[in-house]
Amino acid sequence: MNDIYQMKKYALLLALFSGVCFAKPQVYFGADALSNSSAYSLQSGFYFPVNQELDFGYDVDFTQWNQDVHSFGINIKPAFRKQQFYLAPIVGMHYFNRDIDYSYSLGAEIGYDFERVTIRAGYKDVDEEFYDNDAFYVGVAVRFD
Repeated sequence: MNDIYQMKKYALLLALFSGVCFAKPQVYFGADALSNSSAYSLQSGFYFPVNQELDFGYDVDFTQWNQDVHSFGINIKPAFRKQQFYLAPIVGMHYFNRDIDYSYSLGAEIGYDFERVTIRAGYKDVDEEFYDNDAFYVGVAVRFD
């Protein structure tokens, strides 16, 4: 009985990610201006088109949260699309300088895709307590095939 349960679990995972394995990845580089004073974020990532309404993506992210705190991490970012618009929940794990160490990051983003450029706006928050540990942002990304 336990073996059947395990097989069903693996079959479900394979079904969920099988399209990602064969899709052509799109690479992008992005930059965001955060609502915190002089704060910014830089990303490099890729996404795989799963179907017409869903892209599954990852990115590495450097964020300068304030003058004293910065983080470097990886995010998972599925994008739910409607024509050129998208909505993307974001979940990540980041390493922070100073005595903060590791923390998870949560956020959401909306965007509009032009041919090679995406404009976007969103919100991100981290689980650590420091000054300016959350921010709204606007940014741009450039995509490469």
